[in-house]
Amino acid sequence: MKLVRFVFIVLLPIVFASCATYTTRNQAFLEGQQMIAQGQLDAGLKKLEQAAYEEPDNKEIRTVLSRQREAIISQIISEAENARSVGDLDMAALKFRHVLEINANNERAKTGLEALNLERHQQSIINQARESLARNDIEGAETAVRAVLQENPIHADARQLIKEINERIVRTEDPGLELITAFNKPITMEFRDASLKSIFELISRAAGINFVFDKNVQQESKTSIFVRDNKIEDVLKLLLMTNQLAYKILNDNSLLIYPDTPAKQKEYQELVVRSFHVVNTDVKQMVAMIRGLVKAKDVYVNEKLNLFVMRDTLEAIRLVERLVAINDFPDPEVMLDVEVLEIQRSNLTQLGPNFPGQITYTATPAASGNPAEAAASTTLDQITFGLKNFSVSNQVVINLRKDLSFGDILANPRIRVKNREKAKILIGSRQPIVTSNVTGTAATVSQSVTFIDVGLKLEVEPIIAPNDEVSIKVMLEVSSITGFEQSGASRFPIVGTRTAETLLSSKDGETHILAGLINDEDKRDLGGIPGLIDTPILGRLFSNNRVDRKKTEIVLLITPRIVRNVMQPTKLESEFHSGTANAAGRLPISIRKTSAQSLAMAPAGPASPFHSIAGGMAQPIPSTAESEAALNPFAAAAARASSASPTLSLLAPATVTMDREFTATVRLVTQNTTLASELNLTYDKDMLEALDGGEKSGVRTIKLGREEPTGMTAVLRFKAISANPGATEIAIQNLTTQDDKGNPVEVSLPPAASIEIQ
Repeated sequence: MKLVRFVFIVLLPIVFASCATYTTRNQAFLEGQQMIAQGQLDAGLKKLEQAAYEEPDNKEIRTVLSRQREAIISQIISEAENARSVGDLDMAALKFRHVLEINANNERAKTGLEALNLERHQQSIINQARESLARNDIEGAETAVRAVLQENPIHADARQLIKEINERIVRTEDPGLELITAFNKPITMEFRDASLKSIFELISRAAGINFVFDKNVQQESKTSIFVRDNKIEDVLKLLLMTNQLAYKILNDNSLLIYPDTPAKQKEYQELVVRSFHVVNTDVKQMVAMIRGLVKAKDVYVNEKLNLFVMRDTLEAIRLVERLVAINDFPDPEVMLDVEVLEIQRSNLTQLGPNFPGQITYTATPAASGNPAEAAASTTLDQITFGLKNFSVSNQVVINLRKDLSFGDILANPRIRVKNREKAKILIGSRQPIVTSNVTGTAATVSQSVTFIDVGLKLEVEPIIAPNDEVSIKVMLEVSSITGFEQSGASRFPIVGTRTAETLLSSKDGETHILAGLINDEDKRDLGGIPGLIDTPILGRLFSNNRVDRKKTEIVLLITPRIVRNVMQPTKLESEFHSGTANAAGRLPISIRKTSAQSLAMAPAGPASPFHSIAGGMAQPIPSTAESEAALNPFAAAAARASSASPTLSLLAPATVTMDREFTATVRLVTQNTTLASELNLTYDKDMLEALDGGEKSGVRTIKLGREEPTGMTAVLRFKAISANPGATEIAIQNLTTQDDKGNPVEVSLPPAASIEIQ
């Protein structure tokens, strides 16, 4: 006994020491876990890091530290995303920076900060667009909003603002191809069978546009046009369309005119490449729609990223932008609150005596010394009946029993389903079925196991309508194992099944009840002694009556609750011009209405053409060819220009976006082609940058004249490099003009061109 006590005392410290090795007793570790449980996340995490530093080989500390760090980071990122969703960008940025303080390499936090910076930039553009809209600058507001939607098609504020803009204007999107000239100046043109060359020359003088013609343009072809007080842009587009011509912009005041044929379109049409990210729709379906409607030239589909890349004209790209915007909506979703109640009732009654159903006895031969001889020599007269070998198979039992059982099984799953998608619910078990197979001559037995679903199976497919109605296709199946059947070495279950399939339709929040799946069983057994059981009175006393009733009912309740309904675009968003059959996205061409008898033409025969110039009245032209000058439609304008003194003009855009290029045009207008001018063009080098390759000094020397490379017109390219919005000017100084004899010619300086940088 003393020896046992001694051994116990010696082993007890060893046992405690061994237990201590499996339980971390680091004080910082315990304090860190306690602080995290109390909500002091940062302090608790620092304690865990301190414990890991003190015991770098402790796996438990390292595991807990990693798990807690990831849990805390996930919680902070979730808070940042919630703050971002409600528009609190400062709080979201603070949370993301907090994550980077915990883990400087966390990609989710870095991506979140980049997204916040982009969202701030987009929000500033939206604010500027709202200010422009408040000033009734609809075009400026629309341009800004479209820039945001190109980067983020689902930007909520941008989509709301574009709806407000569309309510004010009813037109298709303008791709921004207007010239920075007098392109909007009204003009009156009345020509009958005039050559295209003459009409284009008149437009060139009136609007200050340079025209370059393709060699295949028939400039001498005749055309007739009668319009009054319409913009030069509309008249020019109408003139080009009616003569199967197209144009390409070379710079802010120069156009290339070419035949509108497929071959020339391939040569001159500028194509744009744009990537479209499809968020909620299958990219293949989106591309199939675009190919059918837009007839896109080149489309590449990236299924992994769910995007497609399109190469086409700018007008077609703009059209696809609108098609993607009104078709890439999130799918409607509905939450189905399902209650399944299985009611079971059973009633078992047993009444009456249970008599033995069998009597057996055995015959015993006479006693003999040798049992074998006795068995061999037994005769009929030697057989005796021994009472001790008489037996009754069962005892008489009187049954006086009644069993009642009640069972209710309730399942209340909730499942969220997308529109026209199937959802399945299984409440039950999977029962195995073992099958034995005998193969080969050696009778090799192999077994295979398959499983069947037994229980309650529910399949639903909701169809959400825009009027908050939900149609649900329901398939309910209730199955149970009622017995087993043996087939050779295999044993198969017998499955009882009840199935219901229907289509329900209800409003949002209404409850549907599907009941009546009842299984009612009624079994009666009557047993007793033959003869006595048929006796009218004794049959009741000598019979056993068994009544077994079972009733099962399934009740299904479904309540749909719409989480997100079908998003329907407004008419202004969904209805817009799509161009022509040959040119998708091309803007419609129209001219303003002209009141009755507003044209200045006098009634004349077909041989009496009329002409007009910008701002002038129509004058009849003699039908006889008295002189070549008489047939010139701009002769009057040329005569007035020859008598007038030369003028110098400076054209530049009124507004320019930061980091965008633009052109400034200097033109000497004179009928004396022998004049030569030299001038200095000045600009603010801190806000503008000249792109002609010269020094960035803020001054450019320009020479104009027939002998100069630029002729009478000089075009300079600039770029707005100002870091902040502001106003600047481009001015002309130190102008000197001389004729061919060296005599000075007086030319007035044009006013400085003011440019607003946005």
